[in-house]
Amino acid sequence: MSSEFVRNLLIEQRRRVVGSIMTHAEKNVFPTLSPAQQRVFRDKVLSSIGVYHDTCLDILKASVDDGSVVNADALSMITEIHQAVRKGRPDAP
Repeated sequence: MSSEFVRNLLIEQRRRVVGSIMTHAEKNVFPTLSPAQQRVFRDKVLSSIGVYHDTCLDILKASVDDGSVVNADALSMITEIHQAVRKGRPDAP
């Protein structure tokens, strides 16, 4: 499994998790929030997921890009996260 494949997978999963959270929030939470509260919520979601995503990319870079052996534990965790995100989305393939 190439680092580019894993990087693309991580990027796609970030997009999906943000979409899933924000779709739910916009339908079920935002109607009760003011526009300012909606912005704060959206910023918090994007910031938190961004930090997590950057950490995953750092793990990938540290374990793959330096020519060392692929970190099987990190890839296993990423796979588990991917599966959990897909289970949480009724529209996931």
